[in-house]
Amino acid sequence: MQTLRGLVIDLSKRTIKSLENGSKAARLFIGGRGVATYLFWKFGGHLADPLSGEGPLIFAAGPLTGTGIPMSGRAAAVFRSPLTGILGASNLGGRLGPAMRFAGVDVLVVVGKAERPVYLVVQEGRVEFRDASHLWGKDAIETEEVLLREHGRNSAVLTIGPAGENLVRFASINHDLWRQFGRTGGGAVMGAKRLKAVVFVPERRGVDVAMPEKLAEFLKKFVPYFVGEKSVKALFEGGTPRLVEIANQMGFFPTYNWRRVSMDGWERIAWPALRRDYFVKPAACLHCPAACHRLVRSKKYGVDVDIEYETIFALGGLTGCADPDELIRLNDLADRLGMDTISLGGVLAFAIEAAEEGKLKLEAEWGCGGLAKLIEDIAYRRGVGDILADGVKVAAERLGVGEAAVHVRGLEPAGYDPRVLKGMALNYAIGYRGADHLATMAYAIDIGGYAGGPQSLGEEKVRAVAHMEEASAVFDSLVLCKFGRGVYDMYPGGRGFEIAAELLTYVTGEDWSAKSLREAALRIINLTRVLNLKMGAGPDGLPERFFKPVRFEEREYVLTLGELEAALRSYYALRGWDEEGRPRPETLRELQLDFLLSPP
Repeated sequence: MQTLRGLVIDLSKRTIKSLENGSKAARLFIGGRGVATYLFWKFGGHLADPLSGEGPLIFAAGPLTGTGIPMSGRAAAVFRSPLTGILGASNLGGRLGPAMRFAGVDVLVVVGKAERPVYLVVQEGRVEFRDASHLWGKDAIETEEVLLREHGRNSAVLTIGPAGENLVRFASINHDLWRQFGRTGGGAVMGAKRLKAVVFVPERRGVDVAMPEKLAEFLKKFVPYFVGEKSVKALFEGGTPRLVEIANQMGFFPTYNWRRVSMDGWERIAWPALRRDYFVKPAACLHCPAACHRLVRSKKYGVDVDIEYETIFALGGLTGCADPDELIRLNDLADRLGMDTISLGGVLAFAIEAAEEGKLKLEAEWGCGGLAKLIEDIAYRRGVGDILADGVKVAAERLGVGEAAVHVRGLEPAGYDPRVLKGMALNYAIGYRGADHLATMAYAIDIGGYAGGPQSLGEEKVRAVAHMEEASAVFDSLVLCKFGRGVYDMYPGGRGFEIAAELLTYVTGEDWSAKSLREAALRIINLTRVLNLKMGAGPDGLPERFFKPVRFEEREYVLTLGELEAALRSYYALRGWDEEGRPRPETLRELQLDFLLSPP
């Protein structure tokens, strides 16, 4: 049976305990996000105010993490989101996941609130409390550099910047300079706990697997195929910034706070221009030959950032900023101050439109003007920044702004317009974190022309989106990078679940099949749904703006409420939920989730 090494850290009492019954949880929920979500339930995360500092903050690697399997270098974080009030979760690469396991832990549960700023050092399965008073107030990159010098360059550091310290509700947790647990405000949860950083000091460079010969035989065949597979080659050649060109040519690039779907001057911030004038080198997460990260440099400002599509869309498209130097500068500010760039871009665009309506006094404007100062004001909660630091939903309620507030359950959407890519309409509506793109990866279905094409929202599309939601739960729990959906054959009709089950069997020694893996995915999806309902998640829906027609190249794109409601009915039926989207008792019992039927 898979052994799950976990520790529970109580910052209030300064105690450390071993996690109990971890192996059983791993069999039911795989690892990573799945196990972390179950532990969130066990530790009463749904009952705690996310900014009280009392609820659990859980970091988790997966069973494949650290094994050398391509794209297995990621880790998950789970907490109650201060931005949405429902389940907060995030996922990052770099070196964190393997470093956690090499330091002797698979799961770290942090509860309670420290009296004064602290950071944790995890090494050989033990944890040490360290004073962080000298780090409080430093930016995320500066803090990481200080801790790497002290604990060794092989260490993996998680840290927050001033935004997390000041409880900005979309603050990120940063790692490896430019990587983040970005979405849903984990940085504010750390700030509320007065936890400045966590340092994992690895003592080894691998993990034991149950069937090393079988795994080696698989990798001998798979790695050469992996390197040459078309989706991996595309990532290696252009990373995610290559999507800027695709998005503007297809017309799904959100611009000017979702009022347009292509941007004037987009060519200046597309990959060909960035590669020619700003590109420094590619970078990769540990155990990933794809090397999709793109390090770019602004000579004008003397800063380097690891730029990607979502940041270009959010800080560039939503605000109308098509100047690469300014975009790199804004990216650097967000990284250092510690904020999710997707939510930040949504907030900036909302603020500019609110100012146009006379609801907010603001120096920033469409384009790039005034954005840098506004970002700093948000991080330090100065002036109007204090209002905007709570995210679009809360800011709109305080200011009395309506249609300009584009969010689902308080989470600002990622860079795919659902009027053009209609699978994303269902994705945003049912997304367990709110309007995030990775709940089902429906954008990949739409862009690839699967299940009836990008304008389809019928039964075939619903089934495809549901399949990819299950694939997402598996990827987040193994933990594998979702860019591996192609090379691991996870699209509808593919062998992805068989491949993942084969790998999981080789690593754990337990008998996994495609059927048992899918059951675990459904268990995770239903557990998450029940938790969110308990935390007050409202009906599935979309913001008003997404039902307004948008034009692109002489064509009008329209998403109707009737289309979405029909898709939701089909989705609920497929999931075994009632007409209001609540899991039926018999569905929960079939998935061994009986414990959810009892009062918490």
